[in-house]
Amino acid sequence: MEEGSDYYVVRKGDLMAVYKTLSDCQAQICSSVFGPAASAYKGHSWSREKEEYLSSQGLSNASYVINATDLREDILGPLVPCSFQEARSSSSSHISPANLNHSGAVEAQPVSRQYMVGILHFDGASKGNPGKAGAGAVLMTEDGRVISRLREGLGIVTNNVAEYRGLILGLKYAIRHGFRRIRVHGDSQLVCNQVNGVWQTKHQNMMELCNEVRRLKENFLSFEITHVRREWNAEADRQANIGITLGSGAVSEERGDF
Repeated sequence: MEEGSDYYVVRKGDLMAVYKTLSDCQAQICSSVFGPAASAYKGHSWSREKEEYLSSQGLSNASYVINATDLREDILGPLVPCSFQEARSSSSSHISPANLNHSGAVEAQPVSRQYMVGILHFDGASKGNPGKAGAGAVLMTEDGRVISRLREGLGIVTNNVAEYRGLILGLKYAIRHGFRRIRVHGDSQLVCNQVNGVWQTKHQNMMELCNEVRRLKENFLSFEITHVRREWNAEADRQANIGITLGSGAVSEERGDF
């Protein structure tokens, strides 16, 4: 890691990890649905002192992992909370590793969800394409806590339709839960690029679904949709496959811990 560069810290349970890039730690946030809640933070001005200290703990890879109880409190300096995007507000409060609670979340007073950024993963599955299909979505907080796992039975549709329906399902529940800011992640390039206006919608049913997404977007003060690799979208995929087992139009919600 180059001296003076920015770096990223993830706490998951009792483990702290340091990464070169935000994309390197993204999978840790996504995979937190399978284990302890994860929180990501951005640090500035990587130094040889930090590297030597972490290496002295027997860790010398590009990313460092250390038990939180063994971490010297002053070594990483001030950290800014972030998730899949870099923290943009210069007024963000700085914290230190000592201010992280046992679950990895920042100790703070609760705020209304209209001021929070929701993280939404969506997916669709179709056995046969077209075939019996399901839509899935996972709605989370920025620090990886699951709010809802969602699945919907779709009957016989194509995979692309199922992907769109997963996104629509997740957006409706994000609105229902009071989010006004949302960051969306899916492994369908077609859906992400069509919603972003990068690709044209050539088929009438795709156009109608894309327009429905754009109408739902109007409910948010901020909206971002990003394509991610399939392995970073595993939980939404699992929900979509559960959706295949449901009757057409049936929706099931599994509430999380938040």
